[in-house]
Amino acid sequence: MRHLTQLADDVRRWAQGEDAVRALLWYGTLALERSSPYSDVDAAVVHRGAVSEVLASLRQFLGARVREVAVIASRGEAAVWVDDALIKIDLRLAGSPDGLMPMATTADVPAPRFVVVLDKDGCIAPLAEAAAAKLHRDPGPLVDEEIEKFLIAFDAASNAHRRSDGYRFYFEYNLALHRLARLVELARGGDVYLFLPRMLLSERLTLAEQERFRALHGVLYLPDAAPLKRRLAEEFLGTVEEASRRFSLRRDVGSLRRFLDSVLERDLFFNVRDFADAFDGRVKRGVLIRGSTLSRWTGTAQFDSWVAAKNVRRVLDFRDFEEANAKHPYSSEWAQILDVRALPLSAKPRGGGIPSGRSVGEGYYRNFLAYIGNVANALRVIADPCDGAVVVHCYAGKDRTGWFCATIALLLDLDRDLIVDDFLRSGQDTKELAIREFLKLLQDGEGVVKHLADAGFVEADIARLRTRLLQPGPSE
Repeated sequence: MRHLTQLADDVRRWAQGEDAVRALLWYGTLALERSSPYSDVDAAVVHRGAVSEVLASLRQFLGARVREVAVIASRGEAAVWVDDALIKIDLRLAGSPDGLMPMATTADVPAPRFVVVLDKDGCIAPLAEAAAAKLHRDPGPLVDEEIEKFLIAFDAASNAHRRSDGYRFYFEYNLALHRLARLVELARGGDVYLFLPRMLLSERLTLAEQERFRALHGVLYLPDAAPLKRRLAEEFLGTVEEASRRFSLRRDVGSLRRFLDSVLERDLFFNVRDFADAFDGRVKRGVLIRGSTLSRWTGTAQFDSWVAAKNVRRVLDFRDFEEANAKHPYSSEWAQILDVRALPLSAKPRGGGIPSGRSVGEGYYRNFLAYIGNVANALRVIADPCDGAVVVHCYAGKDRTGWFCATIALLLDLDRDLIVDDFLRSGQDTKELAIREFLKLLQDGEGVVKHLADAGFVEADIARLRTRLLQPGPSE
């Protein structure tokens, strides 16, 4: 604490002797007299001249004690780290007191929001008066507003999940999680520091609640997104229910649940789509469905409805045996219902099993050759007539499923650009170069037809595959 006090006094002495400084104010823990060993020196400076010149003056005053400086000039913000302890001077710089007025009048921070240290030319009185005012607000409307913001962020996150945009899902999901944190704060009596609730877990949540809240952390790996969204929705609904006992809210929990359920149902299946989607009407719909692991959704009413609606009769699982048993294995009941057939297309879980030191496209091709027998068996199952759809999947539905579906598309003589488009629709960092390299390697040399013939999938089988999947031409 003594080091912090000394640094604050150094900043005061610098401001006193610097002609460009019109006024110096403390904010944050210094203003509230709540400093701890973890506090910064939070200082606001009203100045003349350029921000860069003011910072250069402070840096010169502190000399070799300065370890680093970060500046966001467009926002009048800067951070200066000092001494080996890296104590931070957190600066807000403004050319006039009006530039600091939003900080002085925010109800998110208790009074006093500023404390005047120096006022060289008498310009700070209105700002100081505004900063000292105790602001009162009704938390009820804030709860209503946070509920609306949560709904918008949750839908945006789920929509990004549906589009297989991993980083956007992560970003929007964390916005929704932040809205939930603010709702918890409001529901349990806090209406300050809502921009970033202080010590939320330890001061607002029981130990069991802390464990649940930590489990809500956002992920970039989309196969884990569906259960995460469901848990976030349930925590949100529980918090709204709690808040409704303190405030008269515009929305009821029942209507919120119905909306969130509809969003979750709309976006339930991650990277699951009809193979025909990418091919401009040339491929029959409802025959071949490509996806990520279906077993993560078994046992839900939505999955039951989807299986019935799509008339799913067979499932080809491209995961390695160890991988399939470790995460989301099919129960014996579902394996029988869906006629699940294990046909691994790599010996290494996830990522397509790319051999070390190989490019992604070459890795796909090497796995195609190494597992050509399973490729041929899978094609045979798809080519066999049946009265329902066949689903093919690996774990995330992008690598093994991606190059396998590209192989089918080649056998159907589909447009190369559409094959690439189908591959890229899975998102998750799929790369055009990888699939184009795979297609080139598959066609070079002996070619895909020769490779498959060596595995027992011959011209007559290819003809049956084409009949099964392609729309009949005008003369057929």
